[in-house]
Amino acid sequence: MNERAKYKLIGFIMMFGSSSLMGGIGAFARFIDAPGDFVSFWRNFAGLLALSLIFLFIGGFKKVRETRFSGTILLSGIFLGLLSGLYCLSTQYTTLANASFLIYTGPIYSTVLAAIFLREKLNIKGILCIVAVVVGMLFIVGIITPEGLTLDLDPKYSFGNAIAFASGVAYGLYLFFSRYREDCDSNVRSWWNFLFGSLSIIVLMIWHHFFLQPLSYTEKVNGVAQFDASGQIITHAWNLFTMPASSWAVLIAAALITGFGAFYLLTHATKRLKAGELAAISYQETIMASFLGLLLFGETMTVFQIIGGTLIVVGGVAQIFFSTSAAGKEDDAGKLPDEQPGGQSADPAQA
Repeated sequence: MNERAKYKLIGFIMMFGSSSLMGGIGAFARFIDAPGDFVSFWRNFAGLLALSLIFLFIGGFKKVRETRFSGTILLSGIFLGLLSGLYCLSTQYTTLANASFLIYTGPIYSTVLAAIFLREKLNIKGILCIVAVVVGMLFIVGIITPEGLTLDLDPKYSFGNAIAFASGVAYGLYLFFSRYREDCDSNVRSWWNFLFGSLSIIVLMIWHHFFLQPLSYTEKVNGVAQFDASGQIITHAWNLFTMPASSWAVLIAAALITGFGAFYLLTHATKRLKAGELAAISYQETIMASFLGLLLFGETMTVFQIIGGTLIVVGGVAQIFFSTSAAGKEDDAGKLPDEQPGGQSADPAQA
């Protein structure tokens, strides 16, 4: 295996680790008495704090100052915050299946945009891999079931579906804009992403609280949401200063693992992999979420979900094999992005 193939393989490992860590947020959130917006904020803000502390010890801020800032760095950070913040908001206004399906359309958008604007080629093998993982996702999140399609287009969910769709667009745009500026050090880019991601969620929380409804949290017993006599989920007004210590402990763990860890690895992966390659691995998140539900809460998986998980694994492994094999055949004379500290990639939104 030559250097290019190893470079790609490391990127796939990072993406697999990132999507696996992201899949744990649902399990953590069951034990946090806080709005999803606030949990999303901490996933980014904890990354900003952790990376800032690391930079203080290793002198990383010098590299931040030396790195040319540009519009695509700003946009990738904003969309990182919006993809998780909008998704959490959408779950309050539409079904979980609708919200999950619509945010997971994001990698498809990024693949199409990268093919058009970045000329990232996608051959028939890559297309088949993406089709396999997308179909697997539809199975595992419950959109395709033995009874048929469960995507609920009831008008009462229109607002929630629109927000969920926006979260998918934000996800796709994050992956797309992250493909620019390959000359930028990944640690520096992670720091900017965490900063602008945190700021964008603060704006989203303000909009949610003052223009939609006051921030609230779901009442849960042993991680299970509680319903009233009419079948509605029981919620309570949220106050930052009255959150129980147990919620803070779980929130900090969730923020470090599913925020700092997941998003940090994702930033590194987006530098090494093309949009189509990222898409083929991103749906691993749904497998991890289902596995944790089975392991921690005894939730059973249907036959369709098992088939969906298998499709995601097969599609992802096939993409890794095809990409590393192709990279292994490339001319070793070409240098990798990390070997070009002075290089710059095209950037349509330069500051």
